[in-house]
Amino acid sequence: MNDGELEQRYAALGVQPGVTLEELERAYLKKNFGLLKGRTGSATEANPQLEAERRALRDNYDRLADHLRAQQRAGEGTVVRRKPVLPAAHAAPPTVAPPAFTPLPVPVRREREGLAIFAFDSWAVNTFVPALLLAFVWVLGFTFLGPARQGPTVCVHEFGHATAAWFSGWHATPLPWGWTPVEPVHSNTVYAGLLFLLILLGAAGVKERKIWPVLIAVALIALQFVMTWRVSDKTKDFWVVFGGVGGEFALSTLLMLAFWVRLPDKFKWGAVRYLFFLIGAAAFLAIWQRWRDIYPGREEIPFGSMINGEDDQNGDMNRLMHEYGWTKFKIRRTYWLLGWWCWAALGATWLVFVLRLDRVPAWVAGKFGVGQEAES
Repeated sequence: MNDGELEQRYAALGVQPGVTLEELERAYLKKNFGLLKGRTGSATEANPQLEAERRALRDNYDRLADHLRAQQRAGEGTVVRRKPVLPAAHAAPPTVAPPAFTPLPVPVRREREGLAIFAFDSWAVNTFVPALLLAFVWVLGFTFLGPARQGPTVCVHEFGHATAAWFSGWHATPLPWGWTPVEPVHSNTVYAGLLFLLILLGAAGVKERKIWPVLIAVALIALQFVMTWRVSDKTKDFWVVFGGVGGEFALSTLLMLAFWVRLPDKFKWGAVRYLFFLIGAAAFLAIWQRWRDIYPGREEIPFGSMINGEDDQNGDMNRLMHEYGWTKFKIRRTYWLLGWWCWAALGATWLVFVLRLDRVPAWVAGKFGVGQEAES
């Protein structure tokens, strides 16, 4: 090899001329381990570029090692031979250095961090855990803890009113004792604040290469624009009124559907999603069982309000009848059907993950450079 080629091979291994065989071997193993450590994907996934880099690194090492051995042999040939001196009888036998060798590289496997039950890509978790949690909450409703489900139901009810108001650009304050004051006047602060949060969600999804936060942010920004700028105040008011019981169905279902969604890492969603699923399941089962009895007439429609009682004419059901012309049958049928639509959404989402169809959006997004980040 000429001097130019030697310099290139020394530079590739990060060593200087005059290096020993042992130092050269350590440099090679360090470089090779660095390539394996920086590898992306699973341990068994093919990576042609990585294999090419490793072959080039091994070739540089072999050529330099042969060059250094040739230099050693040439140096030994010029050494003046002297008469050997016999060691003393009590002297220890000379130690023989082990021959230099190049061990085969050991594949490095990236272990998953955290518990498997918090993994988003676990088929068993996505298939069985939601059904088990839902069954657990359903059975819990038959015990002395059953009335405790009223707490999540009230909170979700008030957030249903508030969510419709926020997306309409109105001030709203959901209170846990069953009342949500709403100011039916456009507020730039409410609109800009909610828009800012949705943009942050989408930006975090793009940064972490997660497709679902991006899709959710885009859909909600579009919904906010339509509700704020394309809908009349009368229609906004209707959705605020309808959104009480409607929110109990819709928001509780969304809390459960979010179990399957891979949100940005800052949410710590792998573990937190269990808590939100339980809250959503408690609220959903309570409202579903109630309207399942209301629809055939086994239970009365909840007229009035929680604070002022059944005689309050400003209750949600009262306003639907008096201001928007709904009949009792329409009220019963609409919320009963909404409950079945929520069950259908849950079942369809569960089936998508059982059949692993959830990988399709990530695959399509990967074609445009917004792929879903591999879990480590």
